[in-house]
Amino acid sequence: MKELEKVFREHREVFDDQDPGNDHFENFLGKLNDQQKTKPLFGMSNFLKVAAIIIFVVISVVTGYQIRKMQTPEHLGLGAVSPEYQEVELFYTSNIDSQLRMIERMGSFDNTDHQNILAEELKEMDKRYNQLKEELKLHPDDDRVIQAMIEYYQVKTNILNRIIEQLYQVRKQTKNNLNVSA
Repeated sequence: MKELEKVFREHREVFDDQDPGNDHFENFLGKLNDQQKTKPLFGMSNFLKVAAIIIFVVISVVTGYQIRKMQTPEHLGLGAVSPEYQEVELFYTSNIDSQLRMIERMGSFDNTDHQNILAEELKEMDKRYNQLKEELKLHPDDDRVIQAMIEYYQVKTNILNRIIEQLYQVRKQTKNNLNVSA
Protein backbone atom coordinates (compact mmCIF):
# COMPACT_ATOMS: atom_id res chain seq x y z
CA MET A 1 0.00 0.00 0.00
CA LYS A 2 2.80 2.40 0.86
CA GLU A 3 4.53 1.58 -2.41
CA LEU A 4 1.43 2.50 -4.39
CA GLU A 5 1.21 5.84 -2.60
CA LYS A 6 4.89 6.41 -3.31
CA VAL A 7 4.33 5.78 -7.05
CA PHE A 8 1.40 8.24 -7.13
CA ARG A 9 3.43 10.93 -5.36
CA GLU A 10 6.43 10.51 -7.57
CA HIS A 11 4.42 10.62 -10.78
CA ARG A 12 1.76 13.05 -9.76
CA GLU A 13 2.30 15.41 -12.63
CA VAL A 14 1.60 12.55 -15.09
CA PHE A 15 -1.75 11.82 -13.49
CA ASP A 16 -2.72 15.46 -13.14
CA ASP A 17 -1.64 16.24 -16.62
CA GLN A 18 -4.11 14.02 -18.45
CA ASP A 19 -7.76 15.02 -18.37
CA PRO A 20 -10.52 12.77 -19.65
CA GLY A 21 -11.82 13.57 -23.09
CA ASN A 22 -14.82 15.85 -23.71
CA ASP A 23 -17.02 12.93 -24.59
CA HIS A 24 -16.02 10.93 -21.49
CA PHE A 25 -19.03 12.01 -19.40
CA GLU A 26 -21.42 11.47 -22.30
CA ASN A 27 -20.04 7.95 -22.86
CA PHE A 28 -20.33 7.24 -19.12
CA LEU A 29 -23.98 8.40 -18.99
CA GLY A 30 -24.78 6.44 -22.18
CA LYS A 31 -23.35 3.23 -20.75
CA LEU A 32 -25.20 3.83 -17.47
CA ASN A 33 -28.49 4.34 -19.33
CA ASP A 34 -27.90 1.23 -21.45
CA GLN A 35 -27.29 -0.79 -18.33
CA GLN A 36 -30.51 0.49 -16.72
CA LYS A 37 -32.51 -0.25 -19.87
CA THR A 38 -31.30 -3.83 -20.09
CA LYS A 39 -31.95 -4.40 -16.39
CA PRO A 40 -35.62 -5.36 -15.96
CA LEU A 41 -37.70 -2.96 -13.96
CA PHE A 42 -39.19 -5.76 -11.91
CA GLY A 43 -36.23 -8.06 -11.29
CA MET A 44 -36.41 -11.69 -10.29
CA SER A 45 -35.36 -10.95 -6.71
CA ASN A 46 -38.12 -8.35 -6.35
CA PHE A 47 -40.61 -10.76 -7.88
CA LEU A 48 -39.66 -13.44 -5.36
CA LYS A 49 -40.00 -10.97 -2.49
CA VAL A 50 -43.48 -9.90 -3.59
CA ALA A 51 -44.53 -13.53 -4.14
CA ALA A 52 -43.30 -14.45 -0.65
CA ILE A 53 -45.26 -11.56 0.90
CA ILE A 54 -48.44 -12.54 -0.96
CA ILE A 55 -48.09 -16.17 0.12
CA PHE A 56 -47.51 -15.07 3.72
CA VAL A 57 -50.62 -12.86 3.69
CA VAL A 58 -52.79 -15.62 2.20
CA ILE A 59 -51.57 -18.17 4.74
CA SER A 60 -52.16 -15.68 7.57
CA VAL A 61 -55.72 -14.98 6.44
CA VAL A 62 -56.56 -18.67 6.06
CA THR A 63 -55.02 -19.53 9.43
CA GLY A 64 -56.86 -16.66 11.14
CA TYR A 65 -60.15 -17.76 9.63
CA GLN A 66 -59.63 -21.36 10.78
CA ILE A 67 -58.66 -20.27 14.29
CA ARG A 68 -61.77 -18.08 14.56
CA LYS A 69 -63.90 -20.92 13.24
CA MET A 70 -62.44 -23.31 15.84
CA GLN A 71 -63.04 -20.81 18.64
CA THR A 72 -66.67 -20.26 17.67
CA PRO A 73 -68.68 -22.35 20.08
CA GLU A 74 -70.99 -25.04 18.72
CA HIS A 75 -73.96 -23.53 20.55
CA LEU A 76 -73.91 -19.79 20.82
CA GLY A 77 -75.23 -18.15 23.93
CA LEU A 78 -76.15 -14.59 24.70
CA GLY A 79 -72.52 -13.84 25.54
CA ALA A 80 -71.53 -14.27 21.91
CA VAL A 81 -73.86 -11.44 20.84
CA SER A 82 -72.40 -8.60 22.91
CA PRO A 83 -70.60 -7.91 26.21
CA GLU A 84 -73.83 -6.59 27.75
CA TYR A 85 -75.67 -9.81 26.98
CA GLN A 86 -72.69 -11.74 28.28
CA GLU A 87 -73.18 -10.01 31.64
CA VAL A 88 -76.91 -10.81 31.58
CA GLU A 89 -76.19 -14.45 30.76
CA LEU A 90 -73.57 -14.68 33.50
CA PHE A 91 -75.98 -13.14 36.04
CA TYR A 92 -78.78 -15.56 35.25
CA THR A 93 -76.63 -18.68 34.93
CA SER A 94 -74.89 -18.03 38.25
CA ASN A 95 -78.25 -17.27 39.87
CA ILE A 96 -79.77 -20.50 38.47
CA ASP A 97 -76.75 -22.52 39.58
CA SER A 98 -77.00 -21.17 43.13
CA GLN A 99 -80.75 -21.89 43.18
CA LEU A 100 -80.16 -25.49 42.05
CA ARG A 101 -77.51 -25.94 44.76
CA MET A 102 -79.94 -24.54 47.32
CA ILE A 103 -82.63 -27.01 46.20
CA GLU A 104 -80.14 -29.86 46.58
CA ARG A 105 -79.21 -28.69 50.10
CA MET A 106 -82.82 -28.27 51.17
CA GLY A 107 -83.73 -31.76 50.08
CA SER A 108 -86.49 -32.74 47.74
CA PHE A 109 -90.22 -33.12 47.80
CA ASP A 110 -91.60 -36.04 49.73
CA ASN A 111 -93.54 -37.12 46.68
CA THR A 112 -91.29 -38.68 43.99
CA ASP A 113 -93.92 -37.90 41.36
CA HIS A 114 -93.39 -34.20 42.05
CA GLN A 115 -89.64 -34.67 41.71
CA ASN A 116 -90.00 -36.45 38.38
CA ILE A 117 -92.40 -33.81 37.05
CA LEU A 118 -89.99 -31.07 38.09
CA ALA A 119 -87.02 -32.83 36.46
CA GLU A 120 -88.97 -33.33 33.22
CA GLU A 121 -90.10 -29.71 33.13
CA LEU A 122 -86.53 -28.46 33.63
CA LYS A 123 -85.31 -30.79 30.86
CA GLU A 124 -87.99 -29.47 28.51
CA MET A 125 -87.02 -25.90 29.33
CA ASP A 126 -83.35 -26.67 28.66
CA LYS A 127 -84.27 -28.38 25.38
CA ARG A 128 -86.18 -25.26 24.29
CA TYR A 129 -83.24 -23.08 25.27
CA ASN A 130 -80.91 -25.22 23.12
CA GLN A 131 -83.29 -24.65 20.21
CA LEU A 132 -83.08 -20.91 20.87
CA LYS A 133 -79.28 -21.13 20.81
CA GLU A 134 -79.44 -22.85 17.43
CA GLU A 135 -81.73 -20.08 16.15
CA LEU A 136 -79.31 -17.48 17.53
CA LYS A 137 -76.51 -19.19 15.65
CA LEU A 138 -78.49 -18.77 12.41
CA HIS A 139 -79.77 -15.24 13.20
CA PRO A 140 -77.37 -13.55 15.65
CA ASP A 141 -78.97 -10.12 15.24
CA ASP A 142 -82.60 -11.20 15.75
CA ASP A 143 -83.88 -9.34 18.80
CA ARG A 144 -86.81 -11.74 19.18
CA VAL A 145 -84.47 -14.68 19.73
CA ILE A 146 -82.37 -12.69 22.18
CA GLN A 147 -85.48 -11.59 24.08
CA ALA A 148 -86.78 -15.18 24.17
CA MET A 149 -83.45 -16.32 25.66
CA ILE A 150 -83.63 -13.66 28.36
CA GLU A 151 -87.24 -14.62 29.11
CA TYR A 152 -86.13 -18.25 29.40
CA TYR A 153 -83.67 -17.27 32.12
CA GLN A 154 -86.29 -15.16 33.90
CA VAL A 155 -88.92 -17.91 33.82
CA LYS A 156 -86.46 -20.56 34.98
CA THR A 157 -85.32 -18.30 37.82
CA ASN A 158 -88.93 -17.67 38.87
CA ILE A 159 -89.78 -21.38 38.77
CA LEU A 160 -86.73 -22.27 40.85
CA ASN A 161 -87.66 -19.51 43.34
CA ARG A 162 -91.15 -20.99 43.70
CA ILE A 163 -89.70 -24.46 44.22
CA ILE A 164 -87.39 -23.13 46.91
CA GLU A 165 -90.31 -21.39 48.60
CA GLN A 166 -92.39 -24.57 48.49
CA LEU A 167 -89.53 -26.65 49.86
CA TYR A 168 -89.07 -24.11 52.59
CA GLN A 169 -92.80 -24.29 53.42
CA VAL A 170 -92.72 -28.12 53.43
CA ARG A 171 -89.67 -28.06 55.67
CA LYS A 172 -91.28 -25.54 58.01
CA GLN A 173 -94.52 -27.54 58.15
CA THR A 174 -92.61 -30.77 58.79
CA LYS A 175 -90.72 -29.10 61.60
CA ASN A 176 -93.95 -27.77 63.12
CA ASN A 177 -95.57 -31.23 62.89
CA LEU A 178 -92.59 -32.78 64.66
CA ASN A 179 -92.76 -30.14 67.42
CA VAL A 180 -96.50 -30.68 67.89
CA SER A 181 -96.07 -34.47 68.04
CA ALA A 182 -93.35 -34.31 70.61
